[in-house]
Amino acid sequence: MADPRIRQLVIKTGVVKRLAKEKSVYEKEVLTEKARMEKFRGEGADDHVLRKQEEVIAECEMMIPDSKRRLQKEFEVLKKYLDDEQDLKEKEEYTKAADVLAEAKTVLET
Repeated sequence: MADPRIRQLVIKTGVVKRLAKEKSVYEKEVLTEKARMEKFRGEGADDHVLRKQEEVIAECEMMIPDSKRRLQKEFEVLKKYLDDEQDLKEKEEYTKAADVLAEAKTVLET
């Protein structure tokens, strides 16, 4: 039977990868919605439409710190797991986890 540590490593890697993507998506969505807001303003949209668009932008911006906090937490969990399981270093899953960790670090820094 496969090593249960590898299964845990794959799960933890997937969580970090998903959270990094989630944070990036929220950041892109904020930019997209701000662009829509400018378009609405340029077209002379109704005040109601502009207020609703501001609410959408605010909701997106609220999600960024939360997703960053969750990513930071899971980043630390995966990092500690990799440090604790040095004997798995030769496994492909370990290498993938290290790569995901490096990607997540850049996402956290932005």
